[in-house]
Amino acid sequence: MASDPVVSEKQLQMVAVIGAILLLVGGIGYILMVANVDEGDRGVMKTQGAVTGDILEPGWHFPLVPFYHSVEYIEIRPQTYTMSGDVHEGDVDQEDAVDFRSADQQHVGADITVRYRVVEDGVDEFHREWDTISQYEQRLLRPETVDTVAREASALNATEANSDEGRALLSEIIADELRSESPTYVDIESVQVRDIHFDPSFARALEEVEIAQQEADAERTRADGEADAERIRAEGEADALREVQEALTEENLALEQIRAYDEGTVYVTDGGTPVILDPGEMGANDGPEEDAEETNDD
Repeated sequence: MASDPVVSEKQLQMVAVIGAILLLVGGIGYILMVANVDEGDRGVMKTQGAVTGDILEPGWHFPLVPFYHSVEYIEIRPQTYTMSGDVHEGDVDQEDAVDFRSADQQHVGADITVRYRVVEDGVDEFHREWDTISQYEQRLLRPETVDTVAREASALNATEANSDEGRALLSEIIADELRSESPTYVDIESVQVRDIHFDPSFARALEEVEIAQQEADAERTRADGEADAERIRAEGEADALREVQEALTEENLALEQIRAYDEGTVYVTDGGTPVILDPGEMGANDGPEEDAEETNDD
C-alpha cells in the first residue's frame, strides 16, 4: 500500500505528458485544417496538389484534410515591378536598367516601372500557369519589357528617347506589348519610363551643349532687351517731338489770329482748317467785279 501514492503520481505525470502531446498534435492538426485568407489576397484551393478551381475569399475556411487539401495565396493588390540602374530602387539587388542602343549608336539605359495586378476571378488560372507572382515577373514581364525596348527604342536618338515625348511614347509601346502578351487575368495598369541614363562621355557632351545653349539664350535675351529699350526710347522721343510741334502749331495759329484781328484781317474757318484773308486782297479782288456790275447797270 505504501507504493500506491508513488504509482499514482507517475501516472498523473504520464497523463499530463500525453495530454500535452495530444493538445500539440490537435493544435497542429487544427492549423492544417484551417485556411486563413488575409484581406487583399485570394486562396486557391488544391486537392493532392491539383488546382480545383475553388477560390477562397478573405476569412477562415475549414475543415481541410491535412496533406490532402492545400491552399496557395495570391495577392490581388496592385503590384509594381521596377527595373532601375539604382541597386536600392529596383526589384533585384543589382543594376537592372533596361539597356539599348539608340539610333545614333549611343549606349542608353532606361529606368522602367510596370504597375499591374492579378484579376480576382482569375487567381486559380494564374496559379495554374505561373505558380507565383515572382515567376510571372521573371518569365514574362521582365523579358518582354527588355525585348520591346531593344526593338522599339533603337529607332529613337538618345536625346529623343530622353525627351518627355520620347519617354511617353516608349511607355505606351511597352504597355501595349505587355497587354498583348499577358493573359487576360493579368491587368497591366500602366508603364512608366521614369529616367534615361547615358554613357558618361555622352552625358558630359550633352551638358556642354546645354550650357552653351543657355549662354546663347541669355545673350539673345540681353540683346533683345537692349533693342527694346532703344526702341522705347526712340518712340518716346518721337512722341515728345510730335507733341512739341503740335503745341507750337496751335500757339502759332493763336498768335496769327490775334495779329489778324489787330490788323483788321478777317479770320475764317471752315470747321477744320483756319484760313486768314487779307482785307486788301479782298478789296482788290472785289474791284473789277463791282465795276463790271456798274457798267451793266448803265
